[in-house]
Amino acid sequence: MTVTAENWLEGLVDEIRPALYGGAVSGYLPEFEAARVDDLAIAIDYGADGILTAGQCHSLFTAQSVVKVFTLLLALHHRGEDYVFERVGCDQGIGSYNSLETFIRGSGVPVNPFVNAGALVVVDMLPGSDPDSRVRNVVDFIRALSGNTSIGVNTGVARSEHTLADRNRALGYFLRSHRLISTDVEELLWAYCQMCAIEVDVVDLARAARVLAQARDVVVEGQVLRAAHLRLVRRLMLFAGMYEASGQYACDVGIPAKCGVSGATIGVVYQRMGIGVYGPALDRSGNSVGGLRVLRQLSGTLDFD
Repeated sequence: MTVTAENWLEGLVDEIRPALYGGAVSGYLPEFEAARVDDLAIAIDYGADGILTAGQCHSLFTAQSVVKVFTLLLALHHRGEDYVFERVGCDQGIGSYNSLETFIRGSGVPVNPFVNAGALVVVDMLPGSDPDSRVRNVVDFIRALSGNTSIGVNTGVARSEHTLADRNRALGYFLRSHRLISTDVEELLWAYCQMCAIEVDVVDLARAARVLAQARDVVVEGQVLRAAHLRLVRRLMLFAGMYEASGQYACDVGIPAKCGVSGATIGVVYQRMGIGVYGPALDRSGNSVGGLRVLRQLSGTLDFD
């Protein structure tokens, strides 16, 4: 990429940084509280034209709910659409992403794979003979998508999340009582916490997002990812990827995206680019202030429509 483009992206980081103080770093886990509210990093993977970065692009953070994009794609690849969507819906959620009251509608299944109840059902259907092997398969999948073989689980974050996972634990037992999962709840929950604690940087996210942007089948480490599955994931990201703010986001920005409570954000521009952002300052909906502003600016400046 040209120096002008690099300067433009660095300028975007500087432009957005003051707005970060309007958000707050999550207190959900002790490990998150160490993050600086003004941290911001961006990576954009243009494919053959290279990767553009700005900010603290080598800072590591855990994927958190961004991992749901990859677990869904892996489940679709191994199980197929019919199997997956008999067990989770594809509706926009109402209320909190980890709600006990609103995640099931008339269909009797979690509304989509990105609310926590749906994500737990997806983890239950992933390939592997036991929860630990499912974690390894997800780590290997993200390594393959990003091209980074050093990606792994931050076990400290995973243990913290597991200790504080009472609401997800309740969701797990509720799901099991409705025969939507078959794995032991505690084992399933530990696997889920490890998947959320997979540690990446913005370049990893951008490279993986670039794979999701493809219009054709993609071969990744010998696995053929179908274009139809990539399209399904992008569509779900657009209308359900930003928690309860997803509808407004889809109208205002229109880039398929997924946010996580760590401040991780992934964006996918069809046939053009993959975007990774890290900005731990969150808004009231739990979305990254920096991530949203980056995606909104890119949408307006580069005219994605």
